[in-house]
Amino acid sequence: MDSYILLLLIVIPLLGAFFSLAAKNDRADTAQNVYNVSIFSLMANIGVILYVFSCCNTRETGMQLVERFYWTEFPPITLYLGVDIFSLLLILSVNFAFLIGELCLHRKTERSKTLIASELLFISLVNGFFLAADIITFYIFFAASAAPLIILISTYGSQRKKTVLVRFSLYNLIGALLLLVAVVMMYNVHRQNILLGAAGKLDFQGKAEYVVWLGIFLAFISRLPIWPFHYWISSINSSLKNPLVFIVGNLIPLIGLYGFIRFWPNTVPETIAVYAPFFEAVCIITMLFIALVSLSHKDIRYKLFAYTTVYYLLYLTGVFLPTDILKQNIGYSLFAYIIIITVLSFLISHIDYQKKELGIYGSSGILCYMPRTSKCLSLFVLAGIGLPVTPLFWNNFIILSEIFNYNLILGIMVMGALFIVALSLLEELFRLKDKSSAASACVLGADLSNRHYAVYIGSLLVLFFSFFKPLWFVF
Repeated sequence: MDSYILLLLIVIPLLGAFFSLAAKNDRADTAQNVYNVSIFSLMANIGVILYVFSCCNTRETGMQLVERFYWTEFPPITLYLGVDIFSLLLILSVNFAFLIGELCLHRKTERSKTLIASELLFISLVNGFFLAADIITFYIFFAASAAPLIILISTYGSQRKKTVLVRFSLYNLIGALLLLVAVVMMYNVHRQNILLGAAGKLDFQGKAEYVVWLGIFLAFISRLPIWPFHYWISSINSSLKNPLVFIVGNLIPLIGLYGFIRFWPNTVPETIAVYAPFFEAVCIITMLFIALVSLSHKDIRYKLFAYTTVYYLLYLTGVFLPTDILKQNIGYSLFAYIIIITVLSFLISHIDYQKKELGIYGSSGILCYMPRTSKCLSLFVLAGIGLPVTPLFWNNFIILSEIFNYNLILGIMVMGALFIVALSLLEELFRLKDKSSAASACVLGADLSNRHYAVYIGSLLVLFFSFFKPLWFVF
């Protein structure tokens, strides 16, 4: 394809990030200008995404638009960008999530240059990661995507978490190096760049098979909140009070999940397949452990982290099933899931901010005086745990059905983890609505503004229509 429409999805937010960094600090209106640029960049990107959707056949599953860029002649390397419906759904959901976030920033202190520039850089790199159609482009964006998160955590995270940040950065670096080794070995098989669709079909002999697949496995696992990495990721996420940074932190596991979807073959080599039961056991133990901890944890942000972890591991379990029919359903679920996580994180941030402004030490009953916040939080919690009229319900039902069909015990334990984490969120919602111990401070004017309320209701309508027709926004 000779056009550069896919490249625009990387360039637009990247230009917005450069503009944000170039803005002068001595101007009184700098923060507002940077904020306006970020809104324009996201809206322009969403417009391009919808145009790309209109050029695709939603009934096809393979790559439909591919752009090639000649990089070097010796060695011969050509980079490819491409999309299918699955990757487009993820790109749209991520860009839409950050647009929701930008529209719901209610304090000017949250509109700093560093925050906006790092956010736009992260969006640009994540878009490139989802658009990568060959192993080299895939690796470049995989390795680079962690940089904005490390910048944001070091700037907005807790100062007490510096040791955790160093270890988290080290894990990501090791993961990137392992993937680099695997990519180089794949390149040497044919002495040319390899498309992602063919990566899982390559044949390796002897120890090379272990090195390649084990390297790929560990590289992607390092981005997922699974034992033994879950502690460092949970420690970092619990220290992120800024909702935009919290979203970035919770999208990093999506990179690991997407890596498995693109690289991992349906028929795993026998030398690696023998370890599958052990990995499944680790996934289930992690899901159950984090879900149980969330029941006793007092911090709602940890409960949200537990929810995101359990659902990421649910989708990862679906990816490792010996079938590829679930990919589209996982894409539909992730589209709704990312929007729900975004709204919940901003609603929690709003409640925390009002507690601090009003001098309230406990949050029990605070929703009794915030009807708009109460309504939005209740609806999105119900949507998040899979209410039967939400888009998560039907697609998760199909994923769980395949897991039960594959292994009954595995399905029961996955269902148990989902039930526990849903109970944890409902317990927190009840506490926030418990009028018997409601906050005594006056909270007049602490509810959502008209603009924020409209954004959240609009996001709810997007989810509502997605239940009836997941791709209703396609022209």
